[in-house]
Amino acid sequence: MDFLKDYQLLIADGKDSPFMNRYDVYQDGTTPMYRDTDGTLWAMSGHSHLGRIAMFSGKTLEDMTLQYYINTNFSVGHADYAFSGIRYPEGIRARGSIWPFGLYICPNTHRFFCFFHNETGWKAQGTNYDSRGYCDRPAFDSDFRHIGLMHSDDEGRSWIFDRWVVTAETVAATDLFVPDGQNIIPQKSGRICLGSGDFSCFIDEEYIYLFYNMSRVNMDTELWEHCDVYVARTRRREDGIMGDFVKYYDGAFCEAGNFGKESVIVADAWHPRVIYLKKYGIYLMTASDLQYENPKQFIRDVMAMRVSTDLLHWSDKICAEKDGVPFGNHYVAMVSDDGMNQPNICEGDDVKVLTNHNGTDVLMYPSKWIKK
Repeated sequence: MDFLKDYQLLIADGKDSPFMNRYDVYQDGTTPMYRDTDGTLWAMSGHSHLGRIAMFSGKTLEDMTLQYYINTNFSVGHADYAFSGIRYPEGIRARGSIWPFGLYICPNTHRFFCFFHNETGWKAQGTNYDSRGYCDRPAFDSDFRHIGLMHSDDEGRSWIFDRWVVTAETVAATDLFVPDGQNIIPQKSGRICLGSGDFSCFIDEEYIYLFYNMSRVNMDTELWEHCDVYVARTRRREDGIMGDFVKYYDGAFCEAGNFGKESVIVADAWHPRVIYLKKYGIYLMTASDLQYENPKQFIRDVMAMRVSTDLLHWSDKICAEKDGVPFGNHYVAMVSDDGMNQPNICEGDDVKVLTNHNGTDVLMYPSKWIKK
């Protein structure tokens, strides 16, 4: 079966999701969700430097409501104080904001784990830096990314920072600027990698997967040149502990989450997110499509879809349409909303597609897979 040629996604009109600016949340990325063992669906929305981060819960997306705003038992922002003094793996002082993109709830301890995106160039209270040095805002988005982990033992009300779990093989500095006087060899200026981030979680019975982006930019032309998808995983535990991540490289999960090598599994895709279509026995990845014809608008804001049977080898993309017009946004996510399964496991044909741009309202589109 060639699923994306045999089936099409019928997308109904969009409507408000629970994750709206009127609640002082400004989602910037795809929305993390997980269902606990009691059947409650939880979600986090927002980020730490615009509005607030909130916990939502309900039986389904349709009845989910805001419960409370989170607190972090660590500061964000200035490099002198942020993240409990726990530095990036490079030894550089951590700084800036958090963007929650992944959520897992331990079934036995009810401990909440949140994976978040972090960048060096935003809201670091004067210690922001990008590929060229200290900045008020990063030039051509050329600051550096890491993936961090925090946990909560009170259903997301308060959070403790744990550690940095995924770092690119390349370091978060160039020969134009190495923060904190670190005695490390930085990237040579020119074509550089911006690190690991812009990710989502996929969780099955055995592993927690992080599907993440690494972007490469040209400092001379000030243009992004590549944005590809990679994957790391950790064995799922049920004792309140989170293991270390292992990156996929050269045909196997074999490289360390921090500084290990990694292989591209999907080229040219922004903010990947995966759902399992159980009826068809396939995984489906949504991402925003990229275009090289207009590098100044590198991300097309159109939903590209690919399928796989092993989470590693993916089909060619097919872009979604609604009413004959390309459909999508800067961030896109397909989720199950049957009130029983995890959001990344779909039993039948009905799904919801969530879309948003940077800090905008999240809209949801009831959708259905139908045979062409």
